[in-house]
Amino acid sequence: MKRYAALSLLLALCMASISTAGAPPPAAEATFVVSIDAAMQKKFGFQYPATYVFELSDLPRDARVLRCDGESGAWKALQKKKSTDFFNGVECVRFDAQTKRAYVSVGFKQGNSIRLKFPGVRSAKFESVAKYYDGRKSAYTLSNDNWGCNPWAHPGAPWRGVTNDNSDNYQASVHVCRSFHLPLSVAINSRAAGGEAIWRNMQQELDRGDYSWEPAVHAWTHPKEAGYLIHGYKNEILGCREDILRRLRKIPYGQYVLEYILTFGYGDETQQRTAAGEFIFLRGFNWLDNPTSNSYATWNKTYNFYGVAGLNTKGYDTIFQRREPRARYCAADVAELNEGFDRVHDAGGIFYALWHPDRFLNSVIYDPRPGVEGVRGSTLMQHLAHVANRKDVWYVANGWLYSYRYVAENVRVVAGP
Repeated sequence: MKRYAALSLLLALCMASISTAGAPPPAAEATFVVSIDAAMQKKFGFQYPATYVFELSDLPRDARVLRCDGESGAWKALQKKKSTDFFNGVECVRFDAQTKRAYVSVGFKQGNSIRLKFPGVRSAKFESVAKYYDGRKSAYTLSNDNWGCNPWAHPGAPWRGVTNDNSDNYQASVHVCRSFHLPLSVAINSRAAGGEAIWRNMQQELDRGDYSWEPAVHAWTHPKEAGYLIHGYKNEILGCREDILRRLRKIPYGQYVLEYILTFGYGDETQQRTAAGEFIFLRGFNWLDNPTSNSYATWNKTYNFYGVAGLNTKGYDTIFQRREPRARYCAADVAELNEGFDRVHDAGGIFYALWHPDRFLNSVIYDPRPGVEGVRGSTLMQHLAHVANRKDVWYVANGWLYSYRYVAENVRVVAGP
């Protein structure tokens, strides 16, 4: 009996050995290293997540993606999103079962390299960086000019509500854009009006931690042409950036200023030399419709930034100022703005939008009531309701748009250990 048991055990061991030898080895986990120039990453962070598209050999139900910073960081699973979810600017992975692709959105956090791992997937192949975040159809980028420029806009005033004409016009704009889930770039004049109180209002909005707005340089005092000679180009431009970084905390996607918005849309060679290599994007301005302003600006190899570009696709200010009171609801104006957005959206382009809150009354431009021609309601509010909350549109502040673009054009993605 004992001999029989021993023989049975020996036979089982042999069969197990044969079975193991004949089985395919466990699949190696597909791993990739994503990296960007170290000096540029240190200067600008590039924390806004770019979307890396991977073609997968298979897509198991429990598929996931892990990320790790550098060589020794901890592996962490990215949250999963679906095409039916509404999200912008978050780190995540979205799997497309139909095309067997993974849209992996990650930003640089601790240094200039990220490792990605696809556990359970037999093989993965890097395809490209998506043109727009999460592979969206089009983009909408929004900005305001002149926070702190003019005293009649009540810079730094105590908060009394969005439609109160004594509230800070720019704080009201941030609140309105937040309500529509529209991230906003705001051009700051750091030494014009508002004093200490304006920094309090700005910080209150940053302290919400909802990534709803981006501080951008406008200048110390909003000069034009010879006006730059009073304080000097360096003080007006780079001094404004220093003020922002010294006075504001919790800037979304890291303590960086990515964008310089030109005052009056004016830009001479000395301005551009001063800004060379100091910003990712220089945004221009005119009062007109600019229907061809619907794509990414090219990189300026002489001055090392994108722009001067990003002119308003539609002239919001000009349209709002056709009426009295300015921005009061007018069905024809709303239709014109909506049609301009729809045209760019259908073509898969970028819609550049901006207005100057200091040119309007809060009680009119942010009037949330249903529109009655010339009586109540707001052209802007009706238009933003048309634009907002679409799942195929990437809503992004100007500087974050071009942070994404720089990564897309310069990142290196290689298979790694």
